[in-house]
Amino acid sequence: MPNCIKAAGRLIALLALGSLAPLLAAESVATARATDLIDRASLPLYGKTVLYTAPRNYAGRLGQLLIERGARPVWMPTIYIEPVPDYKVFDEVLRERDKYDWIAFTSRNGIDAYLNRLYALGLGPDDVRQLQSAAIGNDARLLEQAGIKPALVPPAPSPIGIVNELKRRGITSGTVLVPAPDVIGMDEPAVVPDFIRDLEAIGLKTRRVPAYVTARETQGLERGTRMLLNGEIDMIAFTSRGEIDSLLAHLGGDSAVLNQKTVVACFGPITSEGARLRNIRIDVVARDYSRFEGFVAAMEDWFRKRP
Repeated sequence: MPNCIKAAGRLIALLALGSLAPLLAAESVATARATDLIDRASLPLYGKTVLYTAPRNYAGRLGQLLIERGARPVWMPTIYIEPVPDYKVFDEVLRERDKYDWIAFTSRNGIDAYLNRLYALGLGPDDVRQLQSAAIGNDARLLEQAGIKPALVPPAPSPIGIVNELKRRGITSGTVLVPAPDVIGMDEPAVVPDFIRDLEAIGLKTRRVPAYVTARETQGLERGTRMLLNGEIDMIAFTSRGEIDSLLAHLGGDSAVLNQKTVVACFGPITSEGARLRNIRIDVVARDYSRFEGFVAAMEDWFRKRP
């Protein structure tokens, strides 16, 4: 029975996340999880309205955690991620994988695309054993679940962490495949270009491969924007630079609304640096940015110190 209750709670949450409205089901979901009975006074996020801008494939995980910790999430995705129209280039390099030494992932989107193309080409873990993989934080688990053991998971879960670990191991030659986004409707964030530059700076050759599309979302933003402008949002949570850039474009480039009463939370130093460069005041930065649990814990810490 407890498992059924948990499953029902998750289903309610996922259905609610399809709306931009504050999740009215949040309290019922929290109370439905009979094994997680917690006093409201122990939940710093309880009743806080948190607007988060993550794309669909990340939103469910973050939204569920926010609900479990008592928040009332408002999902307003400012970017969307989808497959590239044509995987000819990616498939070609996978067929010629013996020409490459490493494949390095800056996000789970690249891993998803990689695993999908391996499946489409009828390739398995044994077929790519010589192609060493590097992944960040919890993203590495996706490879492990597919039977591919990452050769490198850096202590610092970031692209520069991969570069520093390669350098520490004395790996300064060879060719690295970098599955990367085709960015549409906005300037490309510096994450992947900087990663490629840093790999090349230590002597490695690189091959950037289009793996997925990242594009600015222009639809369905009205209600979340209105709540933001009306001061109804307690905290806004960004998980990437692209989300910040897309929101600012939607707001006409004006970051002033984000520098008023709304608390701004960023998922790690790369995202926070993007906010800083765009003159956004940053209140919360997750110390543990390898997983969303660390992000939500950082949000809780902020409100715990400022009840």
